[in-house]
Amino acid sequence: MKSEVDVDIMLLKRIRENDSRAFEILFQKYHAPLCLFASKYTCEMDSAQEIVQNLFVYLWENRAVVHVEHSVKAYLQSAVRRNSIRYMQKRRSEVSINELPENSYVVEELYDSLELKELYQQLLEAIDLLPDQCKKIFKMNRFEDKKYAEIARELQLSIKTVEAQMGKALKILRNKFENNLLVLWLFLYQ
Repeated sequence: MKSEVDVDIMLLKRIRENDSRAFEILFQKYHAPLCLFASKYTCEMDSAQEIVQNLFVYLWENRAVVHVEHSVKAYLQSAVRRNSIRYMQKRRSEVSINELPENSYVVEELYDSLELKELYQQLLEAIDLLPDQCKKIFKMNRFEDKKYAEIARELQLSIKTVEAQMGKALKILRNKFENNLLVLWLFLYQ
């Protein structure tokens, strides 16, 4: 039985061969979850849907050159995350905060988005400072949604080694962000 990752990679190969049915299957599988994911950044479903729609248009138009090594899901989530952050940055530059009422929800939303982006950037920088094996295992687990057994198999390590390296990474990151519960909850415990 093929894993979800294998099926997605097979669909992507078929898409590269101009198979519109494979594209439709991939779109149906990921459209709704990606819209929900994007809406966490944009705080509005219309913008989230537009971001996801644009990503799938890009994927189809660039199908011959899009290359995904490990996980199509991780690739799509990463692209949606980047595009959502870009959308919020563009939106922030188009709206003058001084022109809005002081108690405006939009002002709060923009500040919250900025803070979240800064926290996320700090977390990425902290992850990059982890020891190499620790960093690789952490990224495979948290950003590519790989299970410990899958990581162990791929890196030719024991599951115990993977567990120990994840424990080490989480301990380092928890210590670094111990005063910021939002970062801990959003990125380390999920």
